[in-house]
Amino acid sequence: MMNDYELYRIAKDIHAKICSVDSHCDTPLYFGYGIDIGKVNPGFILNLEDLDEGEDIRVPYSLKVDIPKMQEGLLDAIFMAAYLRQGARDEQTLQKTVEKTESIIREIIRQVEMNRETAGIAQSFSDLKRLKAEGKKAIFIGIENGYGIGKDVRNVQKFADLGVKYITLSHNGDTDICDSASKSKSEHNGLSAFGKEVIREMNRTGIMVDISHTSEKSSFDAVELSRHPVIASHSSVKALCDHPRNISDPLMRAIIEKGGVIQICLYSSFLRKDGKATIQDAVDHIDYVVKNAGIDYVGIGSDFDGGGGISGVKDVSDLPKITMELLRRGYSQEEIGKIWGGNLMRVLDVVNGK
Repeated sequence: MMNDYELYRIAKDIHAKICSVDSHCDTPLYFGYGIDIGKVNPGFILNLEDLDEGEDIRVPYSLKVDIPKMQEGLLDAIFMAAYLRQGARDEQTLQKTVEKTESIIREIIRQVEMNRETAGIAQSFSDLKRLKAEGKKAIFIGIENGYGIGKDVRNVQKFADLGVKYITLSHNGDTDICDSASKSKSEHNGLSAFGKEVIREMNRTGIMVDISHTSEKSSFDAVELSRHPVIASHSSVKALCDHPRNISDPLMRAIIEKGGVIQICLYSSFLRKDGKATIQDAVDHIDYVVKNAGIDYVGIGSDFDGGGGISGVKDVSDLPKITMELLRRGYSQEEIGKIWGGNLMRVLDVVNGK
C-alpha cells in the first residue's frame, strides 16, 4: 500500500502527461466583486442573492477557481459558465438577458486576455494541447441556462462566434427550450418546438448540448434529437443519490449509446443525501458509471463557485486528491486520462467536426 506522498508523486507525473479538464465552474458570478482570475484573490463579502439564493444575506467568501489554484491543482483546463438566473420570459426581459449573457462572456474573454501570459481561450482539444505545451491554462466558455439565448435561435450562432462550446438547456425553472429538473411546471412535456430548433442549431454551430438541470423527459428528447453526443456537464448518479439533478440508469444508457459523457459533480447533496460527501463518495459515482457504462463515458465537473466542494476537495487546488483516490482503486494512467478530460474532449472533437 502506497502512502500519500507516493500517490501524489504518481498523480503529479500523470497530470504532467494528460490533459485534465473540469467541465463546469461558476467563477464568472464573482466578476462583479473585482476579482482577477490571474491572482490569488483575497476573500470578500458575498451577497447570497447574487447566487440565486433569494435572500439578501452577506457572508465571507473565498474564490474556488483562479489560475494560481489551477496551477497548484495540476488542472489544465476549465469551462467557465456564463450563468443566467431564471426569470421572466417577456420580450423586454429576454432582450436584457441576451445582453447580460454576452456581457459575461466578454468579461471571461477579457479576464483571460488580461492574463494571456498564463491562460488562453480554448475552443477545441487541439487548443488545449497547444496551451498546455505553452505552459498556460485553457479556459473554455459555456452558457448555463438556455434562457440566456432568449427566444431567437440566431443567438446560438452569435454565441458560437464568441467561443461558447456548450449550452446547458435550462437551470432551475422551465425555459422556452425545455422543462427543468427543478421548479418545473412541465410546461412543454420535454423539449419545446423552439428547443428542437435550438438543438439543431447547436449541432450545426459546434456547441455541445448539455442536459445538466433539464428534466428527465427533456433529457431523453435532447439525446434522441441531437445528431451529436450529449453531455451532462455537472451531474451525478441517481442510483447512488436520488436527486432530481442526477442521471438515472435509463438516461445514462441513452447518453452512452449516443457516445456522450456524464461529468460527475462535486456538489455534496448530489453525491450523498445527507450532504456530507467525501472524495470517496465522488469516486463511487465515477466507479458506478465505469462499471455500468464503461470507462469512456465519465468525467468530472466540479461546480466550484456554484456550490461545489466536498470534504477534502474545497477548491480546484485539491483536485489531485481525486486522482490519488482513483490510483488507490486501481485505475491506470490511460483510464485516469479519459476521466480527467479525454472523454469530454472526444465529444468536443465530434461536435467540432473533427
